Amino acid sequence: MNEYKEYLETGMLGSYRPESAIVKKSDSGAAIAVFRDSTYTLDDDTCTREREMLIKGKRFIISSVFPVKAKATATDRMLALIDADLQKDAKSF
Repeated sequence: MNEYKEYLETGMLGSYRPESAIVKKSDSGAAIAVFRDSTYTLDDDTCTREREMLIKGKRFIISSVFPVKAKATATDRMLALIDADLQKDAKSF
């Protein structure tokens, strides 16, 4: 689907499409997904990804900042947060 047709159908331009990602391997061996519509900035401590989205005529700039030497993935941290919440809820019963 071309971008104009996608915008007409969804009201959103710049949607997340994993099938359009290019996966590269970093020097450390980690997999990095690179998207055509994103810009990447790498410094000593962080990798920043920015992309622009147009949703119903409004422009949004989405920035994601990742530590270069992370101790855990974002998924690992989210799962730990969910587990902590579930444990807290279980103790309240």
